[in-house]
Amino acid sequence: MVPNNPYAHVNEDLSAVANEARRKTRRRCLLSVVIIAAFVAVIILLFSLTTGRFRTPKFRVRSATFGTFEVANSTTNPSFDIVMNTEFGIRNKNFRRFRYRSTTVDFYYRDRKIGEGFVWNEKVNSRDTRKFTVPVMLSSTNVTSSSELRNDLNSGVLPLRSRSRLTGKFKILVVFRKYKHVNMDCSMDLVIASRELRIISCR
Repeated sequence: MVPNNPYAHVNEDLSAVANEARRKTRRRCLLSVVIIAAFVAVIILLFSLTTGRFRTPKFRVRSATFGTFEVANSTTNPSFDIVMNTEFGIRNKNFRRFRYRSTTVDFYYRDRKIGEGFVWNEKVNSRDTRKFTVPVMLSSTNVTSSSELRNDLNSGVLPLRSRSRLTGKFKILVVFRKYKHVNMDCSMDLVIASRELRIISCR
């Protein structure tokens, strides 16, 4: 006759406790996975909802004052050398800060490059416009048509154009970035007599 094991019920109790502990551990792991998955899904949803709503900032010439202003309207060699302290503006209509990289702004007279200005990397706060002034040296050295330049100097107006490409980014939920490329294309008239920019039009 096999003697009864007086500790059998104890072993069964311990086994039941161990099984219950394993079930609780599995439930905790499953719950953790569900919570993490839900959190990631919320982040992805917010990211998808916000990235499509960013407006491209506006980058343009606003006005200018002048330093050196040398204009020679001779019959044989018309020319100009002008220092234009150009005020630029970057307008950000978004509800997030826009941080942009350094770039240059090229200035043209009738498709001939006559100068450039350097824009340093900075930021524009949400729903704000950043205004800053950059000195630009305008020179007729690269202008090949003296007759056309002479006619414009006689009329008292130099047609100018500025072009640039500004690259920047918005930060989303700390870890995400949304990049935007801002193109400038502005036309304007430099009135020689009054030394001012007029009819500034940007697209």
